[in-house]
Amino acid sequence: MRTILVKLIGLEPLSTTIAYELSDLLSEKGGFALPREHDVVVDLSLMLDSDLSVPQLVRWLENILDRLGLEGGYSVELAQDSIMIRATSEERVARVAAALKRPSVSVETCPHCGFTTPYPEIMREHIKIHYLL
Repeated sequence: MRTILVKLIGLEPLSTTIAYELSDLLSEKGGFALPREHDVVVDLSLMLDSDLSVPQLVRWLENILDRLGLEGGYSVELAQDSIMIRATSEERVARVAAALKRPSVSVETCPHCGFTTPYPEIMREHIKIHYLL
């Protein structure tokens, strides 16, 4: 089994997001990434050695971190079977983690019956039904 450990130092709150994004890229080639508390394990056991190089994996990781808003806020170190990514700004990581936790859509819930919708207009019309019946 061929695995590569991606150690996250200061980026622990983003391990799930990084693993998800990396798995999306690796799925085309037969690999996947699993999040852990302080790191991400990349399983390449179903891939051919020529399918992915470590420098390519590092470029993918850098692209993921840059898209998340951490451009220039981390350093990457390579070892034989691991990649270490160290955050240089804890505040920046905290802002990115907070932005990822915020729901992109708020959901309206009817206090009478539990009906839910993301549209306030529909909820206002729905609530009128309770008062008419």
